[in-house]
Amino acid sequence: MGKLILLVEDDEDNRDLMEFVIARSGLDVELISAENGQQAIEMVKARHPHLILMDMQMPVMDGYTAVTILKADPEVREIPIIAFTAQARPEDKDRTREIGCAEHYTKPMDPEELLALIQKYVGN
Repeated sequence: MGKLILLVEDDEDNRDLMEFVIARSGLDVELISAENGQQAIEMVKARHPHLILMDMQMPVMDGYTAVTILKADPEVREIPIIAFTAQARPEDKDRTREIGCAEHYTKPMDPEELLALIQKYVGN
């Protein structure tokens, strides 16, 4: 099996769309999902994915809090995190970079553009 990608997204339609895009992409990746930041932290510590796509606004625990916790953990801090959010203001982009996100990708997604960004980090 290829690289493991964790999608952290509270919207079921967005999760389904991402699963469809990945399945059709031909990339050798496995996509797993979490519905909030708390689930994401547990999954990251258990599975050590190669890449995390993190929604920033979610119930239970938002992406900002989850990224901050993950980047403070020496065991998982090197995993690249892409902020995957509808927030597109320059200050939103600055904030995600400040907390440690490698990229800021604004929804709605362009499948080809997002797949190119994923390939940049998983290399296949």
